[in-house]
Amino acid sequence: MGWKPTAEQAQQYEERGYFTVPNVVSRQTAAEMLGVIKNAIMTPDTEDIGTDADPMDPMLDDTPEARAVRFRKLNKFNQRNPLIWHNAHCGQPVLDIARYFLGDDILLKYDSCFLKPAKSGSATPWHQDNGLWRDGDTEPFNFWMALDPATIENGCLQMIPGSYKTEIVHHVLYQNSIHGELPRERVEEMIDTYGVEHIELEPGSVVVWHSNAWHYSPPNTSDKGRIAIAGVMSSPDIVENGNSGDVGYKWLMKQGQVMPDFPAQEYAMQRTPTGKAVPWIKIDEPR
Repeated sequence: MGWKPTAEQAQQYEERGYFTVPNVVSRQTAAEMLGVIKNAIMTPDTEDIGTDADPMDPMLDDTPEARAVRFRKLNKFNQRNPLIWHNAHCGQPVLDIARYFLGDDILLKYDSCFLKPAKSGSATPWHQDNGLWRDGDTEPFNFWMALDPATIENGCLQMIPGSYKTEIVHHVLYQNSIHGELPRERVEEMIDTYGVEHIELEPGSVVVWHSNAWHYSPPNTSDKGRIAIAGVMSSPDIVENGNSGDVGYKWLMKQGQVMPDFPAQEYAMQRTPTGKAVPWIKIDEPR
């Protein structure tokens, strides 16, 4: 029969634009994936793990403590690590959920690790995922899996319920932005109208959301770090009939069968990519 949302999850997705799924992988598996990430960030030579540096004070020494807090995000890390790849992005439990939304042919669009070290983990500003992609894509499947407990204290995700029903809002760059973000005045208006929900998760549990949904995570001021992995999945139909560029899609599932290859097979786009990312508006003064 395949995975289906419960009545409560279906209602949450319709009303809020997101829902959670507990225990998608076991706590043991989550701990093993967490260990792979921690081992990588504690290694002195990290040139090949694909990172975006956290916008905080630069690492002043090469101690384990300093190495552990230098990153906020690792791009394309998960598809380079078989334990994470086969248990999460190309794992049957996650793909069963994605299949409900995408059908029997599934591609990976993006994968990331998100890190919020204790005391120093920085905020991720309010955004819509498709406002960052800037390719008009609204149909992909988005998931975020906690590997540490994600709590209000250590900066768990926040969502504005129902915000996915808005248009794709043009994102802007403020003087102190780390990347494009939703206009801050409009965020305040949305929060005043709809409120905010905090997405607390246990290790191995997942939150799924629509790519229009407005979300954010605050700084981590607690003494407990927080690491999570996330993925964006698409399908050949979406890719070939959309405006996205060739971002290096990888096969996850073909005709309902999980693709076992590692490294993953590249998907060959049939159309010539024509879409160009809409530039962000730059605002000189912080707001």
